[in-house]
Amino acid sequence: MPKAHVDIELRWGDQDAYGHINNVAFARYLEEARVRLFWMGTAREDTGLDGHFRGSKPEDPKMLVAAQQIEFVRVLEYSASPITVAMWIGKLGGSSLEVHYEIIDNSEAQQQIVARAITTVVIVDGLTMRPTRLTGQGRAAAERWRDEPLKLGR
Repeated sequence: MPKAHVDIELRWGDQDAYGHINNVAFARYLEEARVRLFWMGTAREDTGLDGHFRGSKPEDPKMLVAAQQIEFVRVLEYSASPITVAMWIGKLGGSSLEVHYEIIDNSEAQQQIVARAITTVVIVDGLTMRPTRLTGQGRAAAERWRDEPLKLGR
């Protein structure tokens, strides 16, 4: 399965009153991993996805989150070990794509998946903010990281 991986440090402030990582922090981890993958190109793997779905000029395409679903599998305790966010493209549309994730706890010898998620992003025109079709190059780059979609829900 082709997956891109981004390692993210936990922060002490990500904990809640119960002493585990708060559910809200998971949405931030997904966002950070998405930015590193699609904007910065700093995943462990050289994916070629950066630069196709956003630009620095106002008229350039923008990536907007249309929907996000997170399924929590296990409690994540604060530790000095970074988590790993594994990502792939589960579905490609005309102007949208689904980013699928597994968040992995690396604090123990046997790594555990603590959450799974799907984010639907839509590529929009930077000026009109209306959906715009994926470019041929963007579609080809995403296709290389496409794999079986997650099925969330218990």
